[in-house]
Parts: sequence; structure tokens; C-alpha cells
Amino acid sequence: MGFNLTFTKLPDTELLSQGSRVPSNASDGLGRNTTLNNEFDTIIMPVLYLVLFVASILLNGLAVWIFFHIRNKTSFIFYLKNIVVADLIMTLTFPFRIVHDIGLGPWYFKAILCRYTSVLYYANMYTSIVFLGLISIDRYLKVVKPFGDSRMYSITFTKVLSICVWVIMATLALPNIILTDVQPTKENIYNCMKLKSPLGVQWHNVVIYLKSCLFVAVLVILIGCYIAISRYIHKSSRQFVSQSSRKRKHNQSIRVVVAVFFTCFLPYHLCRIPFTFSNLDRHLDEYAHKILYYCREMTLFLSACNVCLDPIIYFFMCRSFSRRLFKKSNIRTRSESIRSLQSVRRSEVRIYYDYTDV
Repeated sequence: MGFNLTFTKLPDTELLSQGSRVPSNASDGLGRNTTLNNEFDTIIMPVLYLVLFVASILLNGLAVWIFFHIRNKTSFIFYLKNIVVADLIMTLTFPFRIVHDIGLGPWYFKAILCRYTSVLYYANMYTSIVFLGLISIDRYLKVVKPFGDSRMYSITFTKVLSICVWVIMATLALPNIILTDVQPTKENIYNCMKLKSPLGVQWHNVVIYLKSCLFVAVLVILIGCYIAISRYIHKSSRQFVSQSSRKRKHNQSIRVVVAVFFTCFLPYHLCRIPFTFSNLDRHLDEYAHKILYYCREMTLFLSACNVCLDPIIYFFMCRSFSRRLFKKSNIRTRSESIRSLQSVRRSEVRIYYDYTDV
């Protein structure tokens, strides 16, 4: 029926497959494993998400402040601003998970996570993924085809495309909210799928497959753009040495995008494959379920780390962002320091000649 993509966690009894047997040597360590699960769910993960939440608020708050002073001069800057918005919305879902994991919320608080929080989390995660793909295409067009169709480079086209991305993501997310309409009880609250109507379960599975295909498409685009840019720069560096340094910066910038994408999103989607495209989870024993559960939670945390790694993209890829940051921090860049030193030396030479002429 597909992988249950929710923040919430199943109790230990539901980690067992229906009809599966517990190994005879597992009973001795069952209490120890239960304690380990409780520590992992109620201590380790909440602390990690709390640190991530604080770091994301600081970094993305700074990014909002910097981007507020930067005009939408290029499509690249506009895409980055959209990622900031998606990351902030995604960050605001973390406190709900933290409150639930440490047991502060009421028993029905999990229904809020299932209906609203997890939907917002995944919608904005895949929104960031799409905009990372659009940034890669933008870098490819600027480097490889700088004299292509001018409409592709216009801010108007970028704004329309960005609006389309948000509308599509909202269209996929809203039915998951609306169709999670089953009255929560203490019996069904442990599984988000039980809170969905039959149509909601079907829509949930459709969205899983669509977003999985979307991830694969963006992955192919990223790799293709990186290879195309690298080849083009390698060829052009032999012919035009003066232009190769500037284009190498574009190549380095897309490397940052690829690195963030592979670090945050690839492990999670690889971990999700056995559940998304098959029913292997029904044939696994308790220990295999727990291993996959830990892998899912840690790779899900890695995907959440995207909200703190995206500011690295802003700093290394967006010259306007780094300049504005240095300006607001009263820190000079290396090029500005060199220009300032050269102007001081020229003024000293001018004063010297003026003095000697007297």
C-alpha cells in the first residue's frame, strides 16, 4: 500500500509484520530493544530536530534579511528566494514533531501531525527539490546556451514558472489534508493511514509515486546539467582562456547544488525504495523492521538538514548575497580589500609626486 510517509512513529507492536514470528532468541533482548527505541524516539531525535530548528531559524532568518535587500535581477536570485520560503515553512513544522516525540502533546496531537504537519513538511521538501532542479537548468542555460531564447531568461517567465511549481505542490498536498478525515481514536491514532478515507489512501499512494518520479527526474537533470557544463568548460578552456575562469565558477556552483542534493535527498529516497515499489515490509521480521525504521528516521533527518545546507548555496553561488552579507557585517571580501589597497597605494604615490614637485 506504499510507504507511510509521516512524521509519526509506530509503537513496537506495530513494527512486527502480521503473522510474522519473533525469533526464540529475541525475547531476552526485547526489553533492551524497547528501551533503545524509546531513547531514540524521545531523546535523540527530538534533540537533533531542536538543534536543527534553532540553526535553521538563524540561518534562514539571516537569508531572508539579506534577500530582502536584493532586487530580483536574475531568475537565479528569484529561485533562491523561493527556496528560502520553502525552507522556512518546512522549519516551522519541526516544533510539532519535537512536542509529539517528547510526549508533551495530548493523545490526539498525532492527528494534527498526520493531517497538517507531515503534509506541509513533504510538500515544501519537494518544492525545494524542484527549485534545485530549476537552478541547475538555469546554470546550464547561462553557461552552455547564453544566447538562447530571451524569454527563458526573463524574470516574468521565472515568476510564472515559480507560481506553477507552488500551485502544483499545493494541488498535490491539499487532498491529503482534506481526505484525512477519519475521527481519531486511541486505536487508530498510531497509524496515519488509518486516519485517511479510502480515497485518501489511494491519493496518498498516487502522490508517493508522483513525487518519487519527480525526484528521479530532478536527479537526472542535475547529473545531466553538471556533465554538460563540465564538458563545455573543458572545451572552451582550451580555446578561450580568458573566459574559462568565470565559467569554472559556474561549474563550482553547480557542484554545490549536486553535493547538497546528494547529501540530503538521495539517502532518504534510496531507503524508501523497498517500501514504495514493493510489499517487502510484510515479509520482514522484527529486527529488519527496526533497522529499516532507524534508517528511515536518520535519512529523513538528513533531508531536513537541507534547510541548513541551502544557505551554503546562497553564499557560494549568489555573488549578490555574499556581497550584501559582507557589507552588512562590515567585512570586506578579498577583491574589495585588494582594490582598497591598490587605491591607497595610488594615493600615496600621487602625494609623493606632489610633494617632490614642490
